[in-house]
Amino acid sequence: MPDWTSGLQCVVQGTLDKVDGVTRFTRFDVEANLEIPAGTSETKAEKLLHKAEHSCLITNSLNGECALKLSVRIR
Repeated sequence: MPDWTSGLQCVVQGTLDKVDGVTRFTRFDVEANLEIPAGTSETKAEKLLHKAEHSCLITNSLNGECALKLSVRIR
């Protein structure tokens, strides 16, 4: 039986700037580190992370630019 244990850690750094006299977030740098079990497709894991980035309710609700840096590690 395969070991389905995996993990996802995300760290987000937001940049605040004044825009038209109002302080707001203008950029979000997201670092996603995913650990997947051996035998899992790293390419498919990366595609799923990018799909999650594009459908994220939080970042889609904000007006700042979002940049994703990801790493996938096979256990």
